[in-house]
Amino acid sequence: MRNKVIKWFRNRIQIIFRNKRDFKDLSLYEFSNISLVIYSIIFLLMIFSLSFFMSTTILSKWFDPRYVEKKANEELIKLSSSIDSLISESEIKDQYIENIMIILSGGENEFIEKKPENSSLELQSPSNDYSAIDSFFREEYESKFSYSEIIRSIDSDQNILLMPPVSSGVISSNYDPSNGHFGVDYVCKKEEPIKSVFDGTVLMSSWTKDSGYVISVIHPNNLISVYKHNSKVFVESGQIVKTGEVISIIGDTGELSTGPHLHFELWLNGKSINPSEFISL
Repeated sequence: MRNKVIKWFRNRIQIIFRNKRDFKDLSLYEFSNISLVIYSIIFLLMIFSLSFFMSTTILSKWFDPRYVEKKANEELIKLSSSIDSLISESEIKDQYIENIMIILSGGENEFIEKKPENSSLELQSPSNDYSAIDSFFREEYESKFSYSEIIRSIDSDQNILLMPPVSSGVISSNYDPSNGHFGVDYVCKKEEPIKSVFDGTVLMSSWTKDSGYVISVIHPNNLISVYKHNSKVFVESGQIVKTGEVISIIGDTGELSTGPHLHFELWLNGKSINPSEFISL
């Protein structure tokens, strides 16, 4: 048996290519069976190696089911991370809004959606007289300060230039955060119109037990202005207002009010600032 195997391996084979017409030899290949086996093994190994390389690199997405699973897991991780980030941002914004609402309601009191029983105060439109006052003071203000100058001042957090919320009056109570007074009180003549100190969007226009009718306006760069104890309001939440636009009328609403006046506050990046440093009558 052994001799037969050895003889088979040593047996030589010839492959001759001939011309069909004249039977002339074109080429001749001669090899033994053992060389045929060796070359076949080498060829198969090369095919296997190439197939393995292709299946783990270029063609892995078609040949390796783990590739699809891996990519799916990576996408799930990315989506999960994005969802976590969105949830975190949403929680931060919710907390920010909640803090603003607490600040605007006086720090401790809940909002009362129901208006006073004896009050006939409704959202109104400014009269022509107030509109004229609005236009006059807005033109006077805009002639002094350009919009770009105001934006640059707010960006630098220095020398913020804001229009006074009232055209005339005196300060009856100054900014004193150590005693819980986070704004200034303006005493003005009866029916004095209150104006927005800068362009912005009405964040809140509502009634609170302590402060009566309260309006807050959010301006660029997280600047918020707050107007309390109004007798009439002309704007609603979400409304866009311009610098000098009449938004309410001075009043004496709310349990903390001791007489007709405007309690005015400024908040920058969630911290109260002294309005007198940025506004002068």
